[in-house]
Amino acid sequence: MITKVIFVVALIMPNGEYQTKSSLVEACPSIKQVGDHYQQRIRDGEIRDWNATCFIMQFEEKDFT
Repeated sequence: MITKVIFVVALIMPNGEYQTKSSLVEACPSIKQVGDHYQQRIRDGEIRDWNATCFIMQFEEKDFT
């Protein structure tokens, strides 16, 4: 079994558009660090709002030979 940790962020931009970002990470990031980062971006006017999640996905190793 292959295990991967996925971090996903959804942003609402100042113009109302949505942007999403996802990445493979070694471990889920600290909620405080993520919150501090995106709350600062709200204060700076770079984004209007945000939400994030982190989850584990498991894949079966399959032999295709």
